[in-house]
Amino acid sequence: MGALKEKPEVKMKLTVVKGPHLGQVFQLNKEMITIGRSAENVVVLMNDPQISRTHAQVAVINNEVEVLNLSQKNALIVEGNSVQRWKLINNSSFTIGDSEIRVEYDLGRVISVPANQVANVIPMTTPRPPVPVKKKVSKPKPQQAVVPRSGPPMGGPGGQALQTRGPQAMGMPGQPQYGMQGFPQQNYNINPAYQQAPQQAQAKDESLMANPNFKFFLIAVILMGIAYSYFQTPDKKAQAKKIQSTLKYEDEINAKLVSKKEKELEEERDLLAKQKLSPQNFRVNESFLRGMRDFQLGNYTRAQEFFQVVLNLEPDHVLAKRHLYLAKVRFDELVQEKLLLGDSYYKKHNFRMCQSMYNQVMHMLEGKNNEQKYLLAQKKAKECSLADQGIR
Repeated sequence: MGALKEKPEVKMKLTVVKGPHLGQVFQLNKEMITIGRSAENVVVLMNDPQISRTHAQVAVINNEVEVLNLSQKNALIVEGNSVQRWKLINNSSFTIGDSEIRVEYDLGRVISVPANQVANVIPMTTPRPPVPVKKKVSKPKPQQAVVPRSGPPMGGPGGQALQTRGPQAMGMPGQPQYGMQGFPQQNYNINPAYQQAPQQAQAKDESLMANPNFKFFLIAVILMGIAYSYFQTPDKKAQAKKIQSTLKYEDEINAKLVSKKEKELEEERDLLAKQKLSPQNFRVNESFLRGMRDFQLGNYTRAQEFFQVVLNLEPDHVLAKRHLYLAKVRFDELVQEKLLLGDSYYKKHNFRMCQSMYNQVMHMLEGKNNEQKYLLAQKKAKECSLADQGIR
């Protein structure tokens, strides 16, 4: 005959102590658990974008609990180090993505008993045999001998009264009793209750069973026990269902509902990643960087040109729109400032600097010959040139 073996029941509890799923608890009875964002995993952490679709695996191998890294892109962190495989002690933790998970487990015990010794197995707690309860039998008090007072006076020779109490009166063995007129009487058993005690106890038990009130009480106790066991059964079933429900995580239903939405978001992310690697996106980034460099150097004309190229390729570029507006404002301020300086030099009779300021304005507004500021600078430049020659 082979050995009687019982497979141990593995109990494992995973608690998220850090991350988007903080406080979530998974209680499982499996020897292998996969963790990731995808709904096919046993433990789904879909709110953590830094976790892979199938990121890690917790398994019982050779009666030890190990965690494995199943992701090729993201890391598995244990005690601050990136590992691929690690043996977990009870109540230890590991990190995947932004989530830190604590593991508590109970691997159970294996029982191996030979089949021929199953009958000799003694349970750890053997019930004690019931202790017989001794019934106390009350001893009846000895009855006193009653001597009738009618008839001749009691007494022995000499007219002395005989003792009616004491050992002789109680019927002690070996001593005669004296009755009326002092003659010895036969020794009768005055206390028959000692011989009738077992019979009275049996008669009392039979009378108790025959009592209708006792029967009613006994039936009521039996019915109450049956009702208690009947009403307790649904509670146990509900408790079992509740325990099974805790094995499922709270996000399971949500994962099924938003699985389509999650796929759409993932497709959008892939599309954005492809767009970032496209030649058009490379040109947008290059033009924006050149425009920012000219903007910081004060060359607002060239900065406007580069920012306009960015907007032509990507009209929704927010930073390009903002800096294009700032470059135009700074350019107008600079033109106005040079016009004021030219007028100041003209009043100070520094006609060469006056002409230089107006020529700079004309150069800045090159291609915009019809603008009012360009025409004003052209007119003032001629006045400064004539004044420098002594002609006003």
